[in-house]
Amino acid sequence: MKFPITVCLVLLLASRAALSAADFSARGPLVVQTIDFPHLTDATRSGSQASGRLRLRLFARLVRPDPTRIERKVPIKVHLPKTAGPFPVVVLSHGAGGDWDTHYAQAQHLASYGYVVLCLEHTGSNRERMTQGFRLMKNLEEMIHDADEVLARPKDVSFAIDCAETWNQTHEKLRGKFDMQRVGVMGHSFGAFTTMVVCGMRPALEWLTPRVEPGKGLGPDLFDSRVKCGVALSPQGVGEPFFIHESFGSLKRPLLGISGTEDRQQNGLTAENRLQAFSLWPSGPHKFIWLTKAKHLDFTDSTGAGRRSTPAPSREDVQPIVRAATLQFFNAHLKANMKASKQLSVDSLKPYLRGAVHKVEVLSK
Repeated sequence: MKFPITVCLVLLLASRAALSAADFSARGPLVVQTIDFPHLTDATRSGSQASGRLRLRLFARLVRPDPTRIERKVPIKVHLPKTAGPFPVVVLSHGAGGDWDTHYAQAQHLASYGYVVLCLEHTGSNRERMTQGFRLMKNLEEMIHDADEVLARPKDVSFAIDCAETWNQTHEKLRGKFDMQRVGVMGHSFGAFTTMVVCGMRPALEWLTPRVEPGKGLGPDLFDSRVKCGVALSPQGVGEPFFIHESFGSLKRPLLGISGTEDRQQNGLTAENRLQAFSLWPSGPHKFIWLTKAKHLDFTDSTGAGRRSTPAPSREDVQPIVRAATLQFFNAHLKANMKASKQLSVDSLKPYLRGAVHKVEVLSK
């Protein structure tokens, strides 16, 4: 049956209007399940990793267990659609003091749109370590300067990808679920650092304890070539404890940064320090989203995990734009959806603004 040109035009305009009106912050169409792996260990990181530092860290280990002393524990919670795969893979890294449920709602959101999300727990910088001895700020300061933990976190991501490769071949419920040619990584705060390093940036040695030779300049290259892109929530700028000016130039994968005007950085550095570092990222398909009034913990969301999150007054205002932007960035780079790239613009993101978060800027390289 042939339709008049006017009817075709109306249908085309209607479909475009429906597309533009789609709420990408809302849950997607797929039913999601979770599978927990609480007892995973990376046997390749054994006692030899820490033995050279034993005497230097003896007292600290009497106070708290060293997660690198025997084997590195890396618990993983997998969120995935119940339908047949394969699906692109996203490895999600929590911030200091978090756990595998810190980004539960965000993982569920991505999985409902056709992603397998592997939520890590970094055992050297998780909730358990943060709360030891009820000295939260002291523990935080120690873990973000801990040489073992700073350099172990990117290896946790690589270990998770190794696990996905194995599960894709052998696990009864996960066989064939992972598209290992389309892997992304995402993280917040300490997890943003982890994401940035896995995507090619180099950690600084200046602030690590104990000292890692030569003590200054760039640390090891922990880039994982299997990762195709990354999303860094609250990405760090220049300064203690993670990066120097030279750290950013080795970025090898498309990266989306999201931060806000009240997202202060560690050690007294301003929120603007995060934004200013974007000028040091090399040329490429990178973007940076800057939100007015967004605070640090607004970028996490454990809703649905069955536990109470650390309060964040404007989390509900920030999350819609974070979920929509993250989904579209991964759609663009892991699903080759060119229309998704156009959704990462001021005009496309404005409909997600609400409450205290009343302005958005989008920077491109």
